[in-house]
Amino acid sequence: MWIELFGDGEIESGGKRWLVNVALDLTTVLPPTCGLRGAFKARAEFIGIPLQKPYLHELVNGNWKEYSSKGINFASGGSGVLRTTNQHLGVTPIEEQVEQFKTLAQQNHINNEQVQESLIIFTSGSNDMYIYFQPSGVPKLTPDAYVRAMLAQVTNFVDQICKLGARRIALISLGPVGCIPARVNLPGAPVNKCYGKMNTMVKNYNVGLESLVKGIPIKYPGSFAVYGAMYKTIMNFRANSKRYGFSDATNACCGNGTLGGALQCGKEGYKLCANPNEYLFWDFFHPSEHAYNHVSKILWAGTNSQVRPVNLKTLANMTFIQR
Repeated sequence: MWIELFGDGEIESGGKRWLVNVALDLTTVLPPTCGLRGAFKARAEFIGIPLQKPYLHELVNGNWKEYSSKGINFASGGSGVLRTTNQHLGVTPIEEQVEQFKTLAQQNHINNEQVQESLIIFTSGSNDMYIYFQPSGVPKLTPDAYVRAMLAQVTNFVDQICKLGARRIALISLGPVGCIPARVNLPGAPVNKCYGKMNTMVKNYNVGLESLVKGIPIKYPGSFAVYGAMYKTIMNFRANSKRYGFSDATNACCGNGTLGGALQCGKEGYKLCANPNEYLFWDFFHPSEHAYNHVSKILWAGTNSQVRPVNLKTLANMTFIQR
């Protein structure tokens, strides 16, 4: 079993460190398993393979002989499904991530059997959502048109992956981005509650993702996909915080200012809480490692209301007829 990861900072495992124009290196303050990369490290160990190394690490070091043993992490922190999202930071958008994967296949670094046996995991879109609400002089699409543009890119990703022969695909939905502490930096966003306008766009995007999941086995017979319902999961953490071990489901553990979200973790003046695992949010944008540990268990072995039509454990163990 191989795992191929595509997306943003939720699952990125250090790829940006191999780019010369990275804006900020948080390796001195981030927990070693912060984010979904920590969650999927645990899932990878369940399957019996090591954590996936970033694409650029393997490219620079020429370690393609190891590729067949575990898979590659193509994710890029700060990236989005739209090419323009944080483009000035030198991130790698989804369309380029899938091109990297295609190049490896075309160069026979990964063969057809490996593609077919890989578990493809995708999660991206939070950065696109947040940037939509940032002030700028650039005319914007309507919210519905913007979501359609995002879904068009995800559809292209799915098409490219399936045409390469992928059979096991997981599209992980966005959580309630309008609830992150970083919303305090957006004009008009409320402090005492989640940003409803943003969460409405997030939910519309998630509906489109689940529709894509349902259409994959129809459009690409022999392939199967699951939908990770992260919006409902995170909102459940917020509503039942004590049950899940959170004493604070609103503020960031690492940061400063209102909600701990006015200053990015790692920048001069940041403060760090005493017990990160008691916080739902690690920094102004990402949930904590404790939250992601819950998320990983839910994605791996959750019920139909959390991940559907089957969980990742079932998807990983499916047997497919050879094409």
